[in-house]
Amino acid sequence: MEKIVTTEDGLALWSQSFGEPGNRPVLLIMGAMNQGVIWPEAFCRQLAERGYFVVRYDHRDTGLSSTVDYQATPYRLNELSADALAVMRAHGMQKTVVIGLSMGGYIAQLLAIEHPELVDRLVLISSTADQRPYMAATMGQSVAGFDLPGPGTALLDYIRAAAAQPARTAAEIEKSLLDGWAVTYGGSRAFPREQVTAALHLAASRAPDQRAAFHHAWAVAMSPDRREGIKLIRAPTLVIHGKYDSCLPLAHGEYLARNIPKARLEVFDMGHSFMGAWDDEILASIVAFLGE
Repeated sequence: MEKIVTTEDGLALWSQSFGEPGNRPVLLIMGAMNQGVIWPEAFCRQLAERGYFVVRYDHRDTGLSSTVDYQATPYRLNELSADALAVMRAHGMQKTVVIGLSMGGYIAQLLAIEHPELVDRLVLISSTADQRPYMAATMGQSVAGFDLPGPGTALLDYIRAAAAQPARTAAEIEKSLLDGWAVTYGGSRAFPREQVTAALHLAASRAPDQRAAFHHAWAVAMSPDRREGIKLIRAPTLVIHGKYDSCLPLAHGEYLARNIPKARLEVFDMGHSFMGAWDDEILASIVAFLGE
């Protein structure tokens, strides 16, 4: 069921639920610049069929949610965390399993740090406690002063090429996004081009202004790291990370698992994204964790 959620600052967020509202709640938080529908629908339905009430949503500046004049009203991860809380409240979600992918994992960490009473269990996929090396490297700065590594060369080359020849038409934007997915996908399995292309088509059809999603990069860059904060997390935590993650190398996942008190790490033969090739394995890992 679809529902429009109103945030504390008056924005509208699109959300969709699967399963019975009385079942154990699960909130899915997508990564930067991506819509909630990038969580595969089959993945959501299969999780609901196992007895969970599953909610996915569009961040502000993505999909069917409100776009923001970022220069007039800038926001950071704190505001995106408040958006997630608004979605939970609108759907009557109390003690909730929170699953975050990449930047969604940053938001999930903030929820667990600042609202421990609302987080039942935490699943962090392809995420980190310190986004600064990634942001520095993608802005052409040195990462020498950081404890964790920056992104891989292939990703940086892609970003430089995209910046040198910006996509302008809808077709160019889609091709650029597809190229980016291919670079970051990683692992031994073939890149599921058709599935990702279909997901990008769907996303394009739902976004009146796809460029607004780039505001997420500023939101992340303007936000502090969570290296100390994650030590306060008390929710049992599953860290899922790709051995070949070119955005946030494996050391980022290892750091999370080492510094969150009740965390364990599962490493998959994948890159930064799992959608399309590892859906079944990721789902099985999460279900097993939630059943413990």
